[in-house]
Amino acid sequence: MNRVALYVRVSTTEQANEGYSISAQTEKLTNYAKAKDYQIVGTYTDPGISGAKLDRPALQNMITDIEKGMIDIVLVYKLDRLSRSQKNTLYLIEDVFLKNKVDFISMNESFDTSTSFGRAMIGILSVFAQLERDAITERTRMGKIERAKEGKWQGGGNFAPFGYRYENDILKVDEFEKIIVQEMFDLYLEGYGTNKIAEILGIKYPGKVKSPNLVKGILRNKIYIGKINFAGEIYDGLHETFIDKKIFQNVQEIYGKRANKTYKGDYNQKGLLLGKIYCAKCGAKYYRQVTGSVKYRYVKYACYSQNRSLSSKTMVKDRNCVNKRYNAEELEQSTIDKINKLTVAELTSTTNLKLLDNRTTIEKEIKNLESQINKLIDLFQLGNISTELLSSRIDNLNIQKNNLEMELSKLKKVKTKKEIESKLQTLKDFDWATETTINKIKMIDEFIDKITINDDEVLIHWRL
Repeated sequence: MNRVALYVRVSTTEQANEGYSISAQTEKLTNYAKAKDYQIVGTYTDPGISGAKLDRPALQNMITDIEKGMIDIVLVYKLDRLSRSQKNTLYLIEDVFLKNKVDFISMNESFDTSTSFGRAMIGILSVFAQLERDAITERTRMGKIERAKEGKWQGGGNFAPFGYRYENDILKVDEFEKIIVQEMFDLYLEGYGTNKIAEILGIKYPGKVKSPNLVKGILRNKIYIGKINFAGEIYDGLHETFIDKKIFQNVQEIYGKRANKTYKGDYNQKGLLLGKIYCAKCGAKYYRQVTGSVKYRYVKYACYSQNRSLSSKTMVKDRNCVNKRYNAEELEQSTIDKINKLTVAELTSTTNLKLLDNRTTIEKEIKNLESQINKLIDLFQLGNISTELLSSRIDNLNIQKNNLEMELSKLKKVKTKKEIESKLQTLKDFDWATETTINKIKMIDEFIDKITINDDEVLIHWRL
């Protein structure tokens, strides 16, 4: 007499309403086992536990008993009771059950791994179980987006913003924290920085204002002017606001100006091309070398290996390197001039055009392989192909498909001609004379991957 283990799992009240309750599953499985004259050696029940993971108490106990040789068959009501993950389902069936000479039966789908048809179809059915779970996840996500569009807070009570409390999907004002938030905005407009504000309010309201990062987050959060941020989108919220929009906007402008000043100060010590230039002789990066007095100041780009005051082995590559140094202002202006003269033809080399053609070809080949896999499954269901042949051919096609997808991911990084034309149009509208330093650096980074210097040869490697 075969020894059977009944595995039962339920995760939500909704499943209970659908007839998936623990008692309903157990009753059906018991009747099935009796009809088959199986000896029930145990009922392993995981109540209120998701099937997405394997660390379920009853499941792990059953696996232990399987490895002890106590079970011949595992019986479940429906495949997704075992697992909602394709990967985990196949792992349990192939690497746990069958490896220990234990068969698996899913009662609802009439699948039995003791038959060749059952062994083949169990993997296919697992795919659909995973698709079903993905569909549920997507519906849940869309539901949250719809609630966000309605102005409802999606962070829950544990993540309510400072100044609010969470009640029935709506944020309610916390009158005490509201005063603290308003004081933060007032102090910032008076000229205090986030560090000083945190210090002042930390003393005034012990335990409430714990760090400058909290202050920064509050000053930048649109929640206080009635907006909700969810999944990267901004929606109008239903909650009450207590920061005037004009005050909020003034704070953002001041914050932006302070940030730019910080960056400009940093730039004065660095440069537009810092981090981009490499020595072609030794491989080290170039740094911005400042010499002379305040009145007569000389700024050059030089190889890090020539910096005698630098001891870092990660920066210095060859102490004997004698590569040429360049006047910083002249090299930066020369680079900007070259960027301004760029054409589509220079950025779309013959090699890159061939790569784009290859991308289209590979995409077609992937679709063809997917079509072949679907046809094989159809033939198998009609009984025109054996299990062994189906498995062998699908494995071979999947290997080809995976190789092509890896190649495709690399080719997708290559810009199309249309994308390059769009970038060049942005460049035409860019005013180097009036733009901020940070925007100049961003524009250079948009077009240049790196610059290599070999004495008089300055080679720009364009970012395509």
